[in-house]
Amino acid sequence: MHHRLLLALLLSATAPAALAEKADSSKPIEVNADSAALDQKQGVNVFEGNVVITQGTLSLRADKTVTTRDASGRQKLVATGNPVHFRQKLDGQTEYVDGRAARVDYDSASNTVILTGKAVVTRGKDMVAGELISYNTVTEVYQVKGQGATSTAPKGRVTIILQPQEKP
Repeated sequence: MHHRLLLALLLSATAPAALAEKADSSKPIEVNADSAALDQKQGVNVFEGNVVITQGTLSLRADKTVTTRDASGRQKLVATGNPVHFRQKLDGQTEYVDGRAARVDYDSASNTVILTGKAVVTRGKDMVAGELISYNTVTEVYQVKGQGATSTAPKGRVTIILQPQEKP
């Protein structure tokens, strides 16, 4: 498990002006799970059953995580759960970013994090919710999509709640 992968996953879920706790990247990563399969030669790590990954203030809880790293160093993480939960403290603040989704995908090559399946990200009282939340960690661009139309339900909607900024 590579700390940059986890840190990027959670950092990317924050609002653009907010930074994840900087000290987290220098902390050890602890992974607890019911089982693990580590293939260092192929660059594939699989953790299953009550997976809990922590690094400093960062935590990720999932039913299963699969991390891969190719020969050029590109990393991918797929976390699945009912739902996947993550949390991290914002740098220099007492506030946390929390999120949940049925699936979380991170790809270092495209610098994207995609939360799928009743995805919700909160920061304080601000909230973004939709069927899919995509975030580019370089461009800091979010895309939020509602659930697709079905024969029995109209196309879903997204919800974004932003609190007014406090005046100095």
